[in-house]
Amino acid sequence: MKKFVLFVMLMMCVVSVNAQRWSLTPEVGMTAISRGGGFYSDEQKWNSRWKMGVGVEYAVKPDFFSLKSGLYYTQRGYSYNTITYGSIYPTGAEQSDVMFGEIRSKRNSHILQVPLMANFSFRLADDVRLNLAAGPYVGYSLGDKDQYSYMEYTPGTGYGYGGYSSNGYYGGNSYGGGWTGTGFGHEGWTHDNPFDWGVSLQVGVEVKQWVMNVGYDASLGKEYKGDKCDLKYHTLSLSVGYKFKLGK
Repeated sequence: MKKFVLFVMLMMCVVSVNAQRWSLTPEVGMTAISRGGGFYSDEQKWNSRWKMGVGVEYAVKPDFFSLKSGLYYTQRGYSYNTITYGSIYPTGAEQSDVMFGEIRSKRNSHILQVPLMANFSFRLADDVRLNLAAGPYVGYSLGDKDQYSYMEYTPGTGYGYGGYSSNGYYGGNSYGGGWTGTGFGHEGWTHDNPFDWGVSLQVGVEVKQWVMNVGYDASLGKEYKGDKCDLKYHTLSLSVGYKFKLGK
């Protein structure tokens, strides 16, 4: 009986010591997303999204080296508007040949992300530490909301755009009786290729138990079947959190 009691006490001490190496950090913040490629250059413009989740950290060597993971919800996507032109300067062309179009497209993906990063910690002052972390991540898309619309405009009765002047420059500026627009739109959810993976980098400042992190993610996974693995998205993030140290 005494041996059993001693064994239980020893195991409790081991668990207590190991628990002190673990910590949980709820975080919330904003992200800035830019598409890595795409047919339209407007797809590569930066746009804002959200990020939130809980980080898990295990101190391999306390106050110097640790492993970081967690579960995060983040958003990813792009939006662009572009104008397409038809024959807007034809001399003597039919009025129906004078036209232009407007394309609007938007995607918002809802991602669950799990990173695994090696973290190095450096003491800057009392209760202030600098953290540098890097490693891969895997992600799973809960769904992609796509919005797409196309409008085509042709002139009504009247002059349309006008034509060339005698000196060779575009001289028409009358819009006649206005423009007639026809088009179509689509909005729906897709789930072409839900799995994502990439690389994460992170720089953080820890003041007592408050944490502020600046991160960068490079998404390398396929967005749909038949796609190739290349740089899909750049993601910059800024988040704040509070670290709960376990076992204390």
